Amino acid sequence: VDIYCERLDASFWAEPINAISNLSFIVAGFFLWRLKTPRSSLMAVLVILIGLGSFSFHTFANRLTGLLDVLAIALYLVAFAFLIPKQWSKNSLLIQLGSVLMLIVSIVLAQLLISYLKPALPWLPSGMYLGAWLALIMFSLVTQYSNKAAARFLWLALIVFPASLLSRQLDMPLCDSIGGTHWLWHLFNGLTLFLSSYGLCLKRSKFQ
Repeated sequence: VDIYCERLDASFWAEPINAISNLSFIVAGFFLWRLKTPRSSLMAVLVILIGLGSFSFHTFANRLTGLLDVLAIALYLVAFAFLIPKQWSKNSLLIQLGSVLMLIVSIVLAQLLISYLKPALPWLPSGMYLGAWLALIMFSLVTQYSNKAAARFLWLALIVFPASLLSRQLDMPLCDSIGGTHWLWHLFNGLTLFLSSYGLCLKRSKFQ
């Protein structure tokens, strides 16, 4: 699979910067694990899995590693959507399942919209990422009214993620002029996942 600026051949180490920049996910996972809250260990593992999946894709670069990369991201998104209601004042299994359903609907609708616009606007991102960002807006709004401390980190993640996504989309368009930018996607995305996970894992105050 040759879809990134940095890759010039099929060798294992053809994308060294793209591969090494996945350390951002490992670092993010380490700091999440150190929080030692009920959800931080799980989210740390999921963020590290994203880094490992991405590393495998940027080294072996085949359909199987590409699938592992996407599955790791999807697993994180579903886990986040299922757990974020625990930061709300009212929480139940039904609300958690509804949160996951809302994420899925958001991604499906975003993908349909992007598929319609893609012929005219080929630089548009994947529906999974746009849909996840839209869902995070809704999660942040609900969390704002029940857990302001956690919501601050979700809002920060919302601000950082567009820069992350822009870096991903500009990798090939800017390839001949300034080189690839996909490694920035990894750095910004590691920060995005840390911020959103921190908001998810932050202990609720008994006064809220």
